[in-house]
Amino acid sequence: MMQAVTHGECKDGIYLIIDKGNCRCGITDRLKTAVGLCYLARQNGIGFYFIHRAGFDIRDYLVPNKIPWAAELSDISRAPWRVKRIEYIPPFYDFPEFTAGKQYVCRKYIGRNIMEQHKVPEWQKIWKDLFWEMFQPSEKVKLALSERKLPDHYAVVNARFVNSLGWFENTSFNKPFSAEIQEQIISEVLKKVKQCEEESDVPVIVYSDSAAFLKAASERGFQICDLEGIGHIMNTKIGKRVELDTFVNFFQMSQADKIYSIRKIEGLPDNCLYTTQYPRYAAIIGDKPFIKVE
Repeated sequence: MMQAVTHGECKDGIYLIIDKGNCRCGITDRLKTAVGLCYLARQNGIGFYFIHRAGFDIRDYLVPNKIPWAAELSDISRAPWRVKRIEYIPPFYDFPEFTAGKQYVCRKYIGRNIMEQHKVPEWQKIWKDLFWEMFQPSEKVKLALSERKLPDHYAVVNARFVNSLGWFENTSFNKPFSAEIQEQIISEVLKKVKQCEEESDVPVIVYSDSAAFLKAASERGFQICDLEGIGHIMNTKIGKRVELDTFVNFFQMSQADKIYSIRKIEGLPDNCLYTTQYPRYAAIIGDKPFIKVE
């Protein structure tokens, strides 16, 4: 059982700190790191705390549920004997061990799932249950979810292009293709969306990181996610709407009947589509079928 042990005003346990100096990944990797470290804290009977100041305070969008993870930098002791720097870079050969009476501060991380990598039995259920013990949507996110007009039952079709259809984020994964190739990519991916729609017994809603693709999908008659919130939180100065929709879309996906993720299409460049974990973990927290489209 996790305990919030305190010495004076400082709480002992594992602290994950994500700020402008180490926010090199998207929200899924940050959540995988937070849940992974909370899992290790629980395994060792100590507390877990999450401080997110990378462009925004995560408590604007996710708030504590059953686990009181909210903390401030002032909660970290200035006594060097009490504080130990750690890294979260799975896989570890063995699960790390932590002891009470110390603060373990993590600023260096890779967004991997330690439970999956160590083949923990029923890791998906454990991850889902721990996520919901840790987090619940903030009132701001709940309000935005209530304002979206979605059918009672729907399926999600997701396609992540990164920079294939125009500059989207600062990454070496890919760069924009020529206009001719972009048209081919959009056409072929829309064919896959149509196949998903024909296979699904409920209406489909298309999600993507590309406004160009979403506009093309809308012109073909598909229902799409909100265009105003398209962006990636790894970028700086993305705006409050992108921050909000990062979480709103995640929870919307989790409420779908099933999630299709278009990952690869024969005949198209291998790097025109990105294998994103965002829809996969939305399916995990919603306990919904996740279907890879390749």
